[in-house]
This record gives sequence, C-alpha cells and structure tokens, in this order.
Amino acid sequence: MIGRPVRAWAAVIVFLGLATTAIQLGLWQLSRADEKQAMIDLRIGRQTPAALGGPESPWKNGIAARDLDQQRVVLTGKWLHSSSIALDNRAWEGRAGVHVLTPMVLPDSSRVWVNRGWMPKPPGVNQVAIPAAADATRLEGLALASIMKRIELGKQDLSQGADNVWQNFDWQASGQRIGDDRVWPVIVWQITETSDGLLRRLPEVADDVSKHLGYAAQWFLICLACLFFAFRLRPRGPKTTTSTLN
Repeated sequence: MIGRPVRAWAAVIVFLGLATTAIQLGLWQLSRADEKQAMIDLRIGRQTPAALGGPESPWKNGIAARDLDQQRVVLTGKWLHSSSIALDNRAWEGRAGVHVLTPMVLPDSSRVWVNRGWMPKPPGVNQVAIPAAADATRLEGLALASIMKRIELGKQDLSQGADNVWQNFDWQASGQRIGDDRVWPVIVWQITETSDGLLRRLPEVADDVSKHLGYAAQWFLICLACLFFAFRLRPRGPKTTTSTLN
C-alpha cells in the first residue's frame, strides 16, 4: 500500500502544478489587457488622417506595419482591379462570403492593398467576379497590421495566380500579383462609402480591458488557494512528546 506521506506529497505536487498553471493564466490575461489597452490608445492617438503616397507620407524602404497600425489614412490613386483578390470564409451576420481586396496605385507610384468590403460567395468557388469601383478622388480608411488569418483546410498554391479566391492573405504572392515591391505593409480598411455594392464594417477593438483584469485576479486567487492547500497537505514529521519526571 502507498504510505500516507507518499499520498500527501503527491497531493502537494498536484496543487503546486495547479498553482503554476493558474499564475501563468493570470499573467496571460494581464498581457491580453495590456495588448488591448495599447491598441485602444493607438487608435485614439492616430485619428488625424495621413495621406499615404503623398508628399507628406511617401513610401520608403524599411517602413514597418506597426508604424501605421490603427492609423487613419487618406488614399487617392488608381485601382488595379485586375489584381483584386477575395479572402474566403469571411462571414457577415451569419452569411458566408469574402472580403474584397484591391490594390491601389498611389501618387508616388507605391501600392497599397485596400479591403473594400464584403460580398456573398457560394461555397467551393475559387474564382469570383469582383465589382469594380471608380477611382476615388478621396478615399478614407483605417490601416491595420493584421492580415486576418484563418485556419486553412489545405495548402493553397498561389504561385500561378489563376484563382482570385484566397484562403488567407500572403504578402509574397500578393507582391507577385501586382508586380511591384513598393507595397505598404498594411491593409487599409475602406471607410468611405462607394457605389460598388460591397458592405463595410471596421473591425472593432473591444473595450473590455477590465474583463481581462478580472480574469487575472481570479486566476491569482486560485493560485493562492492551491498554495494554501499544498501547504496544509504537506507531510508532517511525527509528533514528539516529553515526559516529566516527578
């Protein structure tokens, strides 16, 4: 039979393991809170529109996506409709569809990918007719570093460029599609309404920092409880008694 000290040590190890897991989850919730607060602050601080590709904000080598993330931008230029793609498996109020991405040539001849909006698409189709839009004299949008990754059911070959329905956005394949390496490292979500029939909605930044802080506090309390039980269940040495001689 397993002795009582062995069982006690096993219980201690289990509770210490739970305490370790709980503190890791608490720290992860704190990091999620920091990330969301930083994103909220970034979007608030970058509300003044920047004209991409213009004299004040020309394209340059080495510009990073984080330098433009959450930045309100103004675009003028010419659409490259023949290079448009559609990102598959993007739902809108329960309906299956795609996000339409079209590159735009800016005044300094650089390119930027614009998420023009959503449209429905039947399943199993790898080529769709993407509606065109008139070249905008002024188009406002929000630059986002996220490229909206989805789980891929199988590896898609984008090297040939025949299909315009992609499971996920790929920077290398998209650069080959438009034939230019001066591409802004963000996707601009179009805000300005145009008569192309596409539906538009910016991805929201959930203002739920307090929720993550609450979850973190719960995990830290669970950690303390596990440490308490580990301490209480630890094996104790045999009690010693003293006798008094009269």
